[in-house]
Amino acid sequence: MTQDAMSVAYLLIALLGLLIGSFLNVVVHRVPRHESIIHPASHCPHCGHLLRPWENIPVLSWLLLRGRCHACGNAIAWRYPALELLTGLLSLVVVGQLGLTWQLIPALVFTWVLLALAMIDLETQLLPDRITKPGLLIGLLLNGSALLWPGIGLVTPLDALLGVCIGYGSLWLLATVYYRATGRHGMGGGDLKLLGMIGAWLGWQAVFLTLFIAALSGGLVALSFLLRGKGRDYAMPFGPYLALGGWLLLLWPQAILSGYLHLLGS
Repeated sequence: MTQDAMSVAYLLIALLGLLIGSFLNVVVHRVPRHESIIHPASHCPHCGHLLRPWENIPVLSWLLLRGRCHACGNAIAWRYPALELLTGLLSLVVVGQLGLTWQLIPALVFTWVLLALAMIDLETQLLPDRITKPGLLIGLLLNGSALLWPGIGLVTPLDALLGVCIGYGSLWLLATVYYRATGRHGMGGGDLKLLGMIGAWLGWQAVFLTLFIAALSGGLVALSFLLRGKGRDYAMPFGPYLALGGWLLLLWPQAILSGYLHLLGS
């Protein structure tokens, strides 16, 4: 493929990412509230004003409207353009790392699902079954379809099935031990399903490194909270850090494994 064709492909992926980011904003707002993501059409959550096409352009509409609803003047949360930009940026990173291969399609879908779950958990401390369970099933079906369509799967069907069992089971074990030791729940069932979903997409080998990255990044953030005066009982969502670990292992599995082994002195 020529350089010009690659540039066009990258531009189209970036635009697609922005559009998907706009859709993810709908998912993040409505799914935790058990609302339909299809009906009604996009509208202001304050006054119900249905957005016209020019008010629903990713990022640009927010800038044109100066971050406020055209009808009622209430502020539009910064999360909307931020998620759109982030989705476009991460989509570009994915295509830059994987290139225009068949694996690009599942990798983009996986990225978008992880983004939605991370944002929902940050805002509500929930990881909805409406996303984690279908996400887990899609991961299994995707990797299982590699038997008929070689090249599209991310791992073997067996690795995906083991990933679900080990991903869910390892966190269940940790949560059970923590509860028996402290009498408190350290994580919710959504975290277990999310790690099981990551295992379904990336295989059992990715489960432990995902946990390591999540624990390390989450621990650093928790330490910063403590230094800023947050109480020890502050409930910090774990889903975003699991999502971060899963996404990094999607794109750089060998580099992360090599770094981990080097850290252990192997």
